[in-house]
Amino acid sequence: MKKSLGYLLFFLFVSSCYYKPFVQYRLNKKGFKHFNKKEKFSGDNANPYRNYDVKKYALDLEVFPDDKKIAGSMTIDFVTTESQKTFMFDFKKGMKVLSYSTPFGKPSLKHKGDLLYLTYSEIIPKNKRIALKINYKGKPKNVIGEGPIQWKKDDKDRHWISSSTEGIGPHFMMPCNGLLKDEPDSTEINITVPNDLVVAANGKLMSVSENQTNQTKTYKHLVTNPINIYNISFNIGHFIMLKKDYTDLNGFKRIIECQVLDYNEVDAERFYDQAPKIIGVFEELYGVYPWWNDGCRFIESTFAAMEHQSGIAMGSEYYLDWKDYNLTLVHELSHEWSGNNVTAYDYCDAWIHEGLATYSEALFIEKVYGHKAYEKKIQRFYYGTSNKIPIRKVCGVKYSSWISYNDMDIYDKGALLMHSLRIVVDNDDLFFKALKTFQKDLAQSNITSDHFMQKFNNLLGNDYSALFNLYLDDTEPPILRVYTDIDEEGKKQYHYKWDKALPFELKNGLKLEVNDEEVSIFPTTTFQSIEYKSLKLLLPKSIYFLPKGYKK
Repeated sequence: MKKSLGYLLFFLFVSSCYYKPFVQYRLNKKGFKHFNKKEKFSGDNANPYRNYDVKKYALDLEVFPDDKKIAGSMTIDFVTTESQKTFMFDFKKGMKVLSYSTPFGKPSLKHKGDLLYLTYSEIIPKNKRIALKINYKGKPKNVIGEGPIQWKKDDKDRHWISSSTEGIGPHFMMPCNGLLKDEPDSTEINITVPNDLVVAANGKLMSVSENQTNQTKTYKHLVTNPINIYNISFNIGHFIMLKKDYTDLNGFKRIIECQVLDYNEVDAERFYDQAPKIIGVFEELYGVYPWWNDGCRFIESTFAAMEHQSGIAMGSEYYLDWKDYNLTLVHELSHEWSGNNVTAYDYCDAWIHEGLATYSEALFIEKVYGHKAYEKKIQRFYYGTSNKIPIRKVCGVKYSSWISYNDMDIYDKGALLMHSLRIVVDNDDLFFKALKTFQKDLAQSNITSDHFMQKFNNLLGNDYSALFNLYLDDTEPPILRVYTDIDEEGKKQYHYKWDKALPFELKNGLKLEVNDEEVSIFPTTTFQSIEYKSLKLLLPKSIYFLPKGYKK
């Protein structure tokens, strides 16, 4: 047994270039991932070899389900932003480049590790447009069912295939610029599959053509809006189309499409009745759905869910987990605004995607079920936060695949940041107006945490930087020290103070229910006391930075 384990460990070690992205990474002393030189070089947003702006991707692949392989081409249409000879792209080692072409010159294309280097013999001037077509093939890496392409079988033992590259990296299945900052203006997704299969992808289905010679079909989809690189995706299976009618915020009649496995038609039909209501709530909160010209589609996928722009991936678990709604569907749909419409500039600020989408769950619940239900959801975020690693990560490095559990705070703690901002602002009209204006003003843009902070400070008319920084960077927040006792006259006393000063003003203090009446207290770093007969700390209505196990 020990020998077998040793062989396994040795195998994983020597194969680390393939298996490392699937293994939970090592953390440094500060709790962040330890990055090597290659990860810093390839993930550097200022890397001079990335001085270009991608205008369009054209992905043209044939998928071979039996062999779990792909073959085809990616055309990267880009404009140079500086004068130089060499340009760098991402493409996984092990995938094979067959040939390449550009409209001028005779550049070389070298595949080194997970990078591609396109080098010309002469300096290419700034603002030069280049279309680099790369023909390639390969078997994308897949470990224990995880990978950029998941090759599954449905309940009828038929091929069912989904792509998902968030975390692991889109370069595992296609040449591209894998950094978040560089979104194409448009994207073609052309996928060829055996005749009996259907392809569902991002954007609008433009055509389906039959290839009589090899009994295949080619499905051509077009995305006409900017799209972040890990959202480019496709799904293959025995799908049927369901449609839901919807009237958008501006009174236009729309169609919500649902691509589901044929044998799940009845369950899916009932399940997606909630979709128009969810979109209606988010259009009210954030403005009109951003991608109507590319469509609004839900696709039954081999994994739980993913916010693939205009083609959201949803699994086969057709259940409701919060009364009449499924919060996974709520979460992923909210990403069409937070993450897809307004996108982080760097993966280090992924909390902008996940924190706002998680908070959107609470806002949706509040709109549908009222403020008490909102408070209940907020309290769950509090108990789901580990508060061990800052939610603003290291920027300018290449992130990959599975993460430390404590990194999941980008979801719940990111949501608590927004809840606490709302509490401190203490003006719901202003707060909700800022949420909507934020989406409008920064539509289809990439932002950093600092940009996010500055924008909300401007929209809210005050400087809340200290609150933002506390949540983004601090894992040792102020703790409310509390104890109770009975004085000599037998009266109950409640004593409280902060262990360190708050870096911002909490206008309405903390809420207590004292002798069946709601009151506010304003703790300082010196103990204060109140007398009580009955007392309850109303945490859901208070700011959430108290860690688990706060002193009582």
